[in-house]
Amino acid sequence: MPPDADDADGASFRHLHPLSIILKSVSAIGQNLVAIAVLYFSVFDRNIVYTGLAAIALLAVIIGITALIWSRFTYHIGPKEIRIKSGLISRNNRSIPFDRIQDVSLEQKLVSRILGLATVKLETGSGGGEDGKLDALALADAQAFRDALRDYKSGVAAQASDLTGEPIEPQESEERPPIFAMDNRRIFIAGLFNFSFVLLAILAAIAQNLDFLLPDEFFNPWYWAEQLSEQDVVNGLSFTAQVAGAVGALFSLIAVGLISGIVRTFIREYGFRLDRVDTGQPGFRRRRGLFTLTDMVMPIHRVQAAILRTGPVRQRFGWYHLKFQSLASEVSGESDHSAAPCAQMEEAEPILAETKIANVTPDLEFQRVDAALWWRDAVILTIVLAAVSVGNGVFLHPGFYALILLALPIIAVMVLNWRHHQYAITTTQLFVRAGWWRRKLTILPIRKVQTVDISQSPLDHPLDLATVTIGIAGGSAIAPLKINDIPMERAMALREQLI
Repeated sequence: MPPDADDADGASFRHLHPLSIILKSVSAIGQNLVAIAVLYFSVFDRNIVYTGLAAIALLAVIIGITALIWSRFTYHIGPKEIRIKSGLISRNNRSIPFDRIQDVSLEQKLVSRILGLATVKLETGSGGGEDGKLDALALADAQAFRDALRDYKSGVAAQASDLTGEPIEPQESEERPPIFAMDNRRIFIAGLFNFSFVLLAILAAIAQNLDFLLPDEFFNPWYWAEQLSEQDVVNGLSFTAQVAGAVGALFSLIAVGLISGIVRTFIREYGFRLDRVDTGQPGFRRRRGLFTLTDMVMPIHRVQAAILRTGPVRQRFGWYHLKFQSLASEVSGESDHSAAPCAQMEEAEPILAETKIANVTPDLEFQRVDAALWWRDAVILTIVLAAVSVGNGVFLHPGFYALILLALPIIAVMVLNWRHHQYAITTTQLFVRAGWWRRKLTILPIRKVQTVDISQSPLDHPLDLATVTIGIAGGSAIAPLKINDIPMERAMALREQLI
């Protein structure tokens, strides 16, 4: 494709692929389907002619604006930088040096895959997300740009034509077996452990937007409780039948959660494949997705820590979810990259070995944190529940005294979480376990530690306890790596070992 415009300094700028107009128009139309439905049922009183005319007018406006935006968006790939011009009224001319680009990921939604297009997302790390987007390029051009950039980052000289003008044919390479891959059976197993109510949330969102079609009291639970209590069929059932109905409703809810988790996992993980990339900067190339295919490369040198997630049931069958905490951001905005969503330990070991991160050895001795982690919160919880149950039992109904029984399962979970919160340290790595139901093992090379903070709450001082917070580059500020409630002396010794 020839260049579309020349800059004042002679640089040739190109437009995105013309089919990107169709892509963005289809996306915008899909976002306005609810608005068209509202016009049909309310404004136009179910008049199909007026609604059709309004839809055609809306379609024309969307396509016109999208085409105008496309005409004003150009880019130029130079020897050492990429420049992007955009904006209708306020023009923006952004320059992104190749030296500052940390990651390039390719994404293909369903329509893009049909049209042979891909979206290129650039990340420099300056804002914690993508800093440039080319939506959309021909798939061959997108792959060639990514490969050329990787060659530049690794010091390999690329031909001038590869970076300055004509489309580049991707280099042929022999297809090697993946480091890890998941077939449909494995994805189904992973879905069983990803319980989700996303289906109910989607139906609720649709119902909320179309609430004018529903009864006035549809979202009022007391209305439905009253309706059920007035049904002779329900009142005529025996107590056993009513209990069986309640249990059946509970199992139906669980079934919906399981089905939602399986469907959600298939959409996200379909065709999951992890390959080792040796050209340019060594890293992992991950491809996955049913409707939206993502193709990203994560350089190994940017991996900060390894995370192994599991649960009591999942661990019993030997299944783990291996993630890497990286300086790069996921397409979804997360900093943890899935490397093996559902793997046996012997499958995760070779992936860990590529990053030079060692797994737990049988002789590694873990240390538990202080038991105050559970009993201190248990005392506070018991006092609060006792006050609530007594207050409501005296003034409202004696049945509220039973609220105190809620403390038993909650305290049991607290004890289990305490038993599974452990840490161990070697000369090169820190291991931290947390959680009972959602078990998480973080393996952090000591050389990746950025900061070590020791803090004490007002409840820690009398017991001489402290919490150690370890800062990791690219880590979460909301949920940092912590070792809770260890003696102050051990906390100070641990800090010395880490820094």
